[in-house]
Amino acid sequence: MSHKPPVWASGVCAGIHAIGSRDVVYVPDNPLSYVLRVFESEYREVRLILATREEEAFGIAAGLYLGGRRPTVMCQSSGIGNSLNAITSLLVPYEIPLLMVVSWRGDDAGEWNAAQRPMGQAVRAIFDAIGVAHATIPSPDAALDTVRRVGETAFRTNTLGACLLPRAMTTVTAS
Repeated sequence: MSHKPPVWASGVCAGIHAIGSRDVVYVPDNPLSYVLRVFESEYREVRLILATREEEAFGIAAGLYLGGRRPTVMCQSSGIGNSLNAITSLLVPYEIPLLMVVSWRGDDAGEWNAAQRPMGQAVRAIFDAIGVAHATIPSPDAALDTVRRVGETAFRTNTLGACLLPRAMTTVTAS
């Protein structure tokens, strides 16, 4: 039984791989499971590291960077709220770069879970307020280029970069 992965998931993986990131720290999330499956089947050299909470993921990623790696953190937009202290007291002031791939919940009127809406609607403004460069992946075909551009900029400038995966895109799983 072979299923072709969604174009956006393959693009996210290709973009992460293109920037030289071989460590992906993640908190489980349904849309991101498509990305994890692509990594497991097509990018065996990428180490997937499960974190129990988002702030833990950012701490692990900081250690990886300090050890000479180029880490990526994948989480849901609600997890950004959990991570603000780690981001603003460790990563930003000490110029520890990493790429974030954020499954964006609560960004549209079709969000079924009311608890996702406040953070989902605020995440871009929060990134702006704390100086995190971010880009929304506009289409499945643009995932690779968007992720690569944001990741290359983050590591070149010792800053954080976030790619937002809109819910409307990730809920359509067909290629």
